[in-house]
This record gives sequence, structure tokens and C-alpha cells, in this order.
Amino acid sequence: MALRGTEAPHRGLRRYDWLIVVVLLAGTFLRCAALGRMDGMLHYDEAFNGVDALSLLRSPRLTPFLAGNYGRESGWCYVLTLFIATWGARPFALRLAVAFTSILTLAASYRLAKELLGSHGATWATAALAVLYWHVHLSHLALRANLFLLVGALALAFLLRAHRKNTWPDWAVAGLGLGLLAYTYFSAYLWIGFALLVLCVWFVRSPKQRRGILLGLCIAFLAFLPMGLYAYAHPDQILHRAGDVQTFSPSAIWNNLVAWAGAWFKHGDENAEFNLPGRAILDPSLGALLLVGLVSLPFAAKRRRRGVWVLGLGMASIVPSLLSDYAPHFLRSIGLTIPISLLAGAGAMALERAGRAITHRRVALLLPAALIVVAGATTYRDFNVRWLNDPNVFILMEAHINRAINLLHASTPADMPVYFSPFTPSHPVLEFRSAELAPRHVGAFDSHYCFVVSDVPAAYVSLSMYEPDFQSTLAQWADSTVLEQDRAASQGAPRYIVYQATPRLDAWTDGSHESRVFADALEVRSISPISSTLSAGTTVPVRLAIRALRPLGRAYSVFVHLYGDPTPYEGGVMWSQGDSQISASYHPAYWTPHETIIQQFDLPIPASIPAGQYTVAIGVYEAPNGPRLPITAPVKRQWDYISLGTIHIVGS
Repeated sequence: MALRGTEAPHRGLRRYDWLIVVVLLAGTFLRCAALGRMDGMLHYDEAFNGVDALSLLRSPRLTPFLAGNYGRESGWCYVLTLFIATWGARPFALRLAVAFTSILTLAASYRLAKELLGSHGATWATAALAVLYWHVHLSHLALRANLFLLVGALALAFLLRAHRKNTWPDWAVAGLGLGLLAYTYFSAYLWIGFALLVLCVWFVRSPKQRRGILLGLCIAFLAFLPMGLYAYAHPDQILHRAGDVQTFSPSAIWNNLVAWAGAWFKHGDENAEFNLPGRAILDPSLGALLLVGLVSLPFAAKRRRRGVWVLGLGMASIVPSLLSDYAPHFLRSIGLTIPISLLAGAGAMALERAGRAITHRRVALLLPAALIVVAGATTYRDFNVRWLNDPNVFILMEAHINRAINLLHASTPADMPVYFSPFTPSHPVLEFRSAELAPRHVGAFDSHYCFVVSDVPAAYVSLSMYEPDFQSTLAQWADSTVLEQDRAASQGAPRYIVYQATPRLDAWTDGSHESRVFADALEVRSISPISSTLSAGTTVPVRLAIRALRPLGRAYSVFVHLYGDPTPYEGGVMWSQGDSQISASYHPAYWTPHETIIQQFDLPIPASIPAGQYTVAIGVYEAPNGPRLPITAPVKRQWDYISLGTIHIVGS
């Protein structure tokens, strides 16, 4: 294959090339200004990526896809491993990764825009992307869609360069980029489809480029092959998320089109994770540039057909949201930020050219530059002032967990256990941040259903807005002091409180509370007296203290039975039973030998039960339907239940 042409010799720095340096610095500022404040924020989805990245660090392996959290392409998690290995398992590492990626995206978009609009138009297009709120907002979230933009912009830039120069290296790099897109984000498949369509047109129209196109396709296929083989073996995982959100109903698609029509200048995505809720895509400044760009694009593009190319890329970018729920969904259509910047760049270049016709060329820069600056100031205000201070964002970005962990990491002993409520240990933010708290034991439970008390002083983090009675419950079992509470407490009730608690072990271990051991695994103790007289139609509360005597690998349940004389084992009637899993929010696999689970089990008394004397008994069995555990201490017994005493039931 013959190579076409060579690069023009370097001619030094052009008159306005310094502008791209200013643009990149401004874009970097907008993407890094909030890094400090967001070190105490981490969204569920971001943390899930962090957990997977930690898994890849602990057990190095190559996989194209990660099945957790509805399934995700793995490329982004491999990028995160580099930053977590350097800065640790903390939000800052993830924020730095996405900031670095988005800044590189600005440079990649410049390279793409240069192929379409020339050097000067590329500077304006990059400036538009640098200040576009949509891109700035998502550049603060450690989500894999950001990698899609970087790889996609580079792949398309090299594709256009290969078409222009027709050299083997350019076709090879373009093919590699297209193949790697499959490992970024599912919306990238629309870009891949768009690129394949463009390659088909070029293959038909440009016979001299066919060998280069075939080379690029071969390399793209080889790069895609691991993902293709994984998809063949696990189609359910690959299609799971897309299948959950897709919609092909004509009425739904029409409604999505209407929503997108209003999103440009009126009302955008309501999801606070991806947008300042309801903020339109374009502020007036960028909107003016985009409208001018739509009109002038055929004249701004280096070739008029490239104008159609930009619009086609825009359609490929918006389709994922048009064919799914919750439109306009800014994450699924993140690819649209690139065509928007290209159109706004064309508009800025058109305004500059128009200004040159009536004034000096430097003065002609002022109008488009002023519009860009105003858009940047608006973006800074909307993100750093309005979005970051939105009370809903505090909860959305799990600030309560992250700020508490930052405090505990800095101010508590390394051997102090830490507990979070109401959560589970598998919550991805806790799972990710636990690595930073190591070697502290980190537990989580839901205080509405059970309470975990450590034998040694421990720290507790409570979302007091959801469990206002947490402190009074803790006071039953431990003496506590407040280490920190939400700084916004002066505006109302605190949203979270951090306690340090010293347990009072005699609260459940004195001689009045007899214990039994089940299967040498669980020690169970009744810690609240049962009323001697109750009415039919009421409930018997049974409060138990439960401890693990050895590592447990499965869940267990407690049964509470009500029977008379004779017992059910002697042919009598089982009048009522109440079964509940022990600490469903805090799986026994996470328990340590130095913890006690306090939990109440309720036994309903039937309204129709005859008055008389009845026995309340409890036992333990393997959840959900496994065998009962035998009593092995203080002495082995033939039966597998404990009688807690008798009650007298009177009519309701």
C-alpha cells in the first residue's frame, strides 16, 4: 500500500495557538476546583467501580466485563487501579482519575475537531467543551462513560486522519480505538456502528483506501474479540442492563423526543447524579454559539460532507436515551457532548469571521470569547455553588458516610471497631472505604431490626434523619459521647451523628439472664422479661442477645413458639409462632467473636386462643428452611429448644 503525502514542515507557533493552552487550563480549573470538597462524597455507582478496582488489585486478572451492579464494561475499573494503588481507597483517587480522563478528553476532542474544522475551529470547539456544564458535571463523577468519550474521540480523530492521509499506522490506531470502545460504556456501541457505516461508505467511494480500511477492521475485530467471546458465553450479563431500561414503544419514543426537544434550552435531566436537576443543556451563551454553528457548519467544516458527519454522530449519540426510559438521560447520551462542542466551535468561528469583515482580527475574537467566558462562569456557579450545596446531593453522594469515615480515619485508634446504621456491610461505599479504615473492623446493621454491641469501645455512625431513636437505643447498652454531627445541624436536626461508645456488658450478662449454646456456634440469651399475663390478640416481645462462638458462613433464624399442655411434641397444638432471620442486615459471615447482636423477635397471640396457661419457647435453625441446631451447653440436651417461661392469656 502506497503512503500518501507527508506532514507539512513545522512552521513555529501560529498567531493564536496560545489560545488552546488557555482553553486547556480553564477546562482543567473547572474540572478540579471542587476536588477538595468532593473528597467527602462518593456515589453508590462510583464506589462499586472502586470495589471492583480493588478486587482487580487484590486478585490481578483480565476480564472484559464485570457482572456486578447490573453489569459493566471493565475498562474503567482497570484505569482506576492505577490511581487507587497510588492514592489509596478514597474518593480523591477516583476523582483524580476522572479529572485526568476528562482533561485528556479535551485534548482528544481538539484533535478530532482539528480534522473537521481546522486548527482555529478546533480551539473554539475545545473551548466550548471545556465550559459545557454537561461535560464539566460528569467530569466530576468516576463513571465509565467518561472513558468512552476519551477513547471515542481519539478513535474518530485517527479514523478521519487515516482517511485523509491513508497510512498504515493511522488505520491501525483507528481500528484499535474502535475495538477498545467496546470496553468503555454500552452507549459506545452506537459510535462503533456509526464508524462502521462511515467505513462502508469510504470502502465503496475510495478504492485506494480499501486495504487500509480492511487493516483497521481486522485490528478492531481482534481488539473486540475478548468481549465478543464473553458476550457469547454470557449473553444474559451483557444484555441485562440494556434489557431493563430499553423501550421500543412508538409512544414512549415520541415522548422521549419531546423531552429531548425541551432539554436543549428549557428543562434537562432531573437526575441530580447527572445534572443540576432540570438544568437545560445549553445556557444562553453556548446556545447562541450552537445555533450559529448549525447554520454555518457546511461552511465551517473543512469539507462540506463533514457537516453531515457531525450531525450523524449526534444522532448516534442520542439514540441510547431515545430508546430507553427516563429521557433525557444525560449519562446514556454523554457522547452528544462532542457534537455539541463541534457545533458551538463552528458557531464561534463563524462569529469571528463575521467580525473580521468589519473590524480588526483581534477585536473579532471578543464576541465569541465573551460568550465562552460567560458560559464558563455560569457552569462554575451551577456546579460549585448550586449543585454542591443542594441538600439532596448530600444524600445522593453519600456524604454522611464519607465525611464520617474521614473523621474516623483521622481521630480514632486503629483497633477501634466501627459500625454504620442503617446499612449493610456489602454497601459499596462502605466496602470501598473500609480499605482505608483497615485494620479497624467495619460492620453495618439496621437499628430498626437489630443492634450490634462490641465488647470493647467502638464508634457508631448513625443517619439520624432516618433513625432518630438511635441514641436512646445505644444508651441501653453503652455509654456514649458525640464525636461529630452534621455541620448543617444548626439548620435543623443533624443528618448524621458519629458516636464513641463504651459498652456496659452487665446490661445483658448478669445472672438474671440465662444463656444456651446452640451447636457450639451461637450463644443465645433472653434479656427481657416476658409479662406473666397478656391478652389474646396482642404480641409477646422476645428480646435476645446472640453471640457467635466461631466463624459462621451462613445465615440463621430464630423461631418463637407458643404452646400449651400437652406440647406439640406430645401431640398438642402449636398455637402461634414467630420466625425471623438473625440480623438480616448484618450477615453472620461478617460477625466477630467480640460482638453481641441484640434483636427483638415478636410472637403474635391469636385473638381466638382460649384463655389459660401457655409456654413460650425459642430455638435456632439454619435459614431459610434448614435443620434446627441442638443445644450443646451448658450441657447437651436431647431437645433443641428453650422454654422462656409461662404466660397467662386472658380474653381480648
